[in-house]
Amino acid sequence: MRAHDPLLAAAREIAILRARSPEHARELADWSGKMVPHFGITETEEEGRYRQAACLLADISWRAHPDYRGLQALNIIAHSTFSGITHAGRAYIALANYYRFEGLTDDGATEPLAAIATPRLLELAKLLGGLLRVVYLLSASMPGVVRNLDIRPSTAADLDLEFVVPSAYSEFAGERLDGRLQQLAKLTGKRIAFKFES
Repeated sequence: MRAHDPLLAAAREIAILRARSPEHARELADWSGKMVPHFGITETEEEGRYRQAACLLADISWRAHPDYRGLQALNIIAHSTFSGITHAGRAYIALANYYRFEGLTDDGATEPLAAIATPRLLELAKLLGGLLRVVYLLSASMPGVVRNLDIRPSTAADLDLEFVVPSAYSEFAGERLDGRLQQLAKLTGKRIAFKFES
């Protein structure tokens, strides 16, 4: 037990208690670590821990009314008794989950935590929040979906990245999903489009 990471162990326990699928949360933690480098980000070990914890906690407020899920996630994470984390790291995890539900802009709810997070962690929180906004529309918290998604460099002259989705999921395509991908594109300065393929 002493060898376990206390932050990740606590996040896993909360996911088991509150998330729709703890397995999906674990898949998301692994997947996001492979996707972040495509946006020019090299995480430190500490940042990687925070990202994994944020993914494990990304669905803990799903039972709340949709209008309040972001605020509930932010408050649960901001006020839970985690160890093995800095105040700035806690702010990052809470903000990433808030952005996942509420969008990638700051408001009155984010101001206190944004002031605690470093500019770097604030940037990473928005990137992760943007990724989660796209992925959850495709996966609906169902295990086994996320590992079939990929982001890769594009060979097209007018694109930087392709968000690759199996053609079996093509019925999810639409204005809402495209809108979320373009929010991520605007945030990162990358030209991104979906590519549905077999």
